[in-house]
Amino acid sequence: METTDKKDENVTCLSCGDEISRTHNGIKCGQGHDMCTECAKLYVCNVLSDPEAKIPAKCSLCNLELNSVQLEMQMTPEQLEIYLMYKAMKEVDPKLDKVMSCPFCKYFEIWTIDNSSNYFYCKKPGCHKGSCSVCFKEFEIPSSSYVYKQEFEELKSESGMFSHHKCFKHRKAKKAWDKALENGTKRSCPECKVGGVKDDACTHMTCDNCNTVWCYFCGKKDSDLDKSDPKGNIYKHNEDWETNSKRCPMYLTQISAIDPRWSSHSDQEAKDFFHKIRTYKKIKRFFKKYSHKKFYKLCKVFPMVSQHGYDLEEVFTIDLKLIKR
Repeated sequence: METTDKKDENVTCLSCGDEISRTHNGIKCGQGHDMCTECAKLYVCNVLSDPEAKIPAKCSLCNLELNSVQLEMQMTPEQLEIYLMYKAMKEVDPKLDKVMSCPFCKYFEIWTIDNSSNYFYCKKPGCHKGSCSVCFKEFEIPSSSYVYKQEFEELKSESGMFSHHKCFKHRKAKKAWDKALENGTKRSCPECKVGGVKDDACTHMTCDNCNTVWCYFCGKKDSDLDKSDPKGNIYKHNEDWETNSKRCPMYLTQISAIDPRWSSHSDQEAKDFFHKIRTYKKIKRFFKKYSHKKFYKLCKVFPMVSQHGYDLEEVFTIDLKLIKR
């Protein structure tokens, strides 16, 4: 009887369908799903197109987390820098550590959460720039520990190193403001907290990172949704939404039937309105903690804050109910 050495058998690439050697240099998941070298490199590009949502990388067939070493073998040096930074961000405990990166290259460090410095010094050869860890602007690093009088005056100037003390002083308010705008313009998976924005389809979401099924409108996962049939699927959450405030519409454009503020013909316009109301709510919550005087000071220290593009007067006058039933 003729026998075949298993090492000589070919396998099929899950992406392009070509037969490849079992000992290929692409990617192989723990369940035995293979990806040829060419497809593996394209897959890496796809992962790095949205690293926050797609790292850790998973097999597109069985959703098993892929071997990090195999992934790294497919990457260019530039891709590897990006990958390692986002990988570190996912692995650190946010209660203990934080990832600090250079704004001018992909060099990064892990800092303890109680690190009180706002001076970041890049140690990557060819960069070696100093930057503020709050506003990310570059500053000139002193040439030595001994500073001449003229150099000291430059450090105190408007663009000098010492000018960033005010950034550190207002860092908590800046972080709270940035978070308000960020959380208003996207939704996060209720299970793994990976954020994103829905496409122009329905409000039913399936997280690419953890496969959790959830509702984009109310932000709750399937098991926590109010349904006409408690044992039913997510579609049961969409029944009688017009009168039941615990239920949500399947499509945002449906809301115009009972609330004319919403677009009836454009999902994009309806989605923009949805995010506008959510952002206004977050901004209003921000001003409950920080006074208007503090906010205007924040705008002076960080000019980009003043370019938010929202009508702050409207925030306090508009009806912030998502649906007027």
